[in-house]
Amino acid sequence: MSKTSAAIPDELGSRTRSVETSLAIVDFAISTKFEDLSPEAIKYLKIFIMDTLAVGVAGRCSAGSDILVKSVESWGQGDQARVIGMPGVRAPAPTAAFLNGYNIHALEWDGLHEFSVVIALCVPMAAMMAEAEQNPVSGKDFMTAFCVAVEVAVTLGGASETSPRFFRPAVAGMMGAAMGLAKMRGYSREQTLQVLGLAYSQASGTMQAHWEGVMMLAMQVGVSSRAAICAVDMAAAGAQAPVDVLLGKFGFFTLIETADNIDAALAAMGGEGDNVWKITETAHKPYPAGRATQSVLTMFNEIFAKHEIDVNEIEEIKVEVPPLIRLLVGRPLMETMTSSYARLCLKYVGPMRLLNGGIDPRLYPEGTGASDAIKELGERFNIVLNDTTDPNALGPQSCTIKLKSGKEYKAHCAVPYGSPGNRMDKAAREEKVRTCFEVGGRTADPQALIDGIELIEDMKDVRVLFSTVCD
Repeated sequence: MSKTSAAIPDELGSRTRSVETSLAIVDFAISTKFEDLSPEAIKYLKIFIMDTLAVGVAGRCSAGSDILVKSVESWGQGDQARVIGMPGVRAPAPTAAFLNGYNIHALEWDGLHEFSVVIALCVPMAAMMAEAEQNPVSGKDFMTAFCVAVEVAVTLGGASETSPRFFRPAVAGMMGAAMGLAKMRGYSREQTLQVLGLAYSQASGTMQAHWEGVMMLAMQVGVSSRAAICAVDMAAAGAQAPVDVLLGKFGFFTLIETADNIDAALAAMGGEGDNVWKITETAHKPYPAGRATQSVLTMFNEIFAKHEIDVNEIEEIKVEVPPLIRLLVGRPLMETMTSSYARLCLKYVGPMRLLNGGIDPRLYPEGTGASDAIKELGERFNIVLNDTTDPNALGPQSCTIKLKSGKEYKAHCAVPYGSPGNRMDKAAREEKVRTCFEVGGRTADPQALIDGIELIEDMKDVRVLFSTVCD
């Protein structure tokens, strides 16, 4: 038993077992080596590192990106780290992490782990990229730490038995990122335990920003990315933190999430035995819209690939969804909308896809309403609950398109496009990278990122890869 856990008085409601639960996370982070990663894990680390950097470039088209660049001007000067999609810009590492985090999540285009409902890549990439800029590491070391970060984030989110109240990508993502950063710095067990507590003590970001559809939603990713960097810096200086932060009286699974079976979740970490690395279960978002819209978009692809349908002849589009989907994207069209709101509004995203044949994130409204065509088609959507009871379920979903003639077209989706069971192929993944560069206004060749990711294992300094999205 550690001295830290033994020193916590029982009258505070702490339990030795719960401190040991924190230590299980810490020990996993410390002990994981590159050699422990399976070939599949290495394959998908490359795929999703590339994807996450690319969507960070695309995020520069968000109106909020320039607002945040302006906001950080008074935070102090420094040249520790470059920023995704911003050639020539250098900033202190915490500030760079903040900007990276916003840019990566701004368009809702970054990958996620579906079962846990954790968009688990954004905070770790934002924070760990800024860290590697100031304290260079090899490609293998970065991949190992990034894999650890994703594993921890998904484990914490996946252990919950309730739907999110706090913004899970920001909070669970920050805890994972903090473990990845501690690993990159080679911290001891005690230091890493302190990092976990220092990160948890900065946890923030509720679902209210998601509910209202404002830019603070993606900014919460930036805030958490900055907090993760601050946690490792504070630990380096000797700052002390609470350590009973998972199951303690006011811990993560008391205040923020409600644990279902944390012991089983911890036992499933890593790739030993029958376990698989969580990075291999990660899904792409093919479209720049909330994950909760992707199944409907998949069903539209299926229906319209088989049938020629005049959208003007549509009388009703009925989608049957689990409770979490209706909560997240079953919101009404508004007279004025932010782009953040529109991306999370199925009655906007769906018509945008049907009318345009795709989704260009540069066309989302910003302080305006939907066009007459989108509004008219959006009002024909009927979003109803199916019989799913799992509060964290993203599927299955079904769709019925009813024409004015009475003819109906139906589709069912248990595995949306981009999910592990319905993957984007190599060509589609690379086309997404090219599209992200175009959307973000980046004139550099996207092929440099596509080619560079295949060489990451042999890089002595991973900043070589980051140059493809920064310089």
